[in-house]
Amino acid sequence: MKTISIEGSARESLGKKEAKQARKNELVPCVMYGGGAQIHFTMSEKDFNKITYTPEVFNILITIDGTEHSTILRDSQFHPTTDKPVHADFLKLVAGSPVTVSMPVVLTGSSLGVKNGGRLQTPMRKLTLKGELANIPDNVEIDITDLRIGQSIKVGTLAIKGLEILDPASNVIVTVKTARGAIDEEEEGEEEGAEGEATAEESAEAEA
Repeated sequence: MKTISIEGSARESLGKKEAKQARKNELVPCVMYGGGAQIHFTMSEKDFNKITYTPEVFNILITIDGTEHSTILRDSQFHPTTDKPVHADFLKLVAGSPVTVSMPVVLTGSSLGVKNGGRLQTPMRKLTLKGELANIPDNVEIDITDLRIGQSIKVGTLAIKGLEILDPASNVIVTVKTARGAIDEEEEGEEEGAEGEATAEESAEAEA
């Protein structure tokens, strides 16, 4: 998992009035929980946007009053009109304890089925993984090179060392659907063979 460092400032007082003032100053009121007492703090909107408007998931190192905390973003709330952040929850990571995160799926390779005219569909863009932080990758790579028309890759076919995939095994991650004019490689080969046989028969008739 990728790591990013952010500076936070402890909140001296809590309440709606103070939170509203923080937002006016382009600060995001936050709370960190896990591993002990909750920590209330703020971070700049600019830093918060670095970890929000991206499909990537980060191990966020937040420094507050000189102490660094390893965290992940658990939840965030935005204003319904302005879409500006109004609050965020962070989970403090404890060494040796498993963490649950949703990691993006990255497809690699060029699908054989797509080359033959099929349509690639990705019902699942993320997978929920559970395990120690050190074992969690930046993303889940899936090679679709051999994926043909009518075939799919399900959660149950994957195995990631040191991690548990919490999504149902029957869930389809990626599939290639047939489309008008699409020809499966085997079918194409059969048609070519049939044409070859017909040509041979025509030649024999011509010689006779």
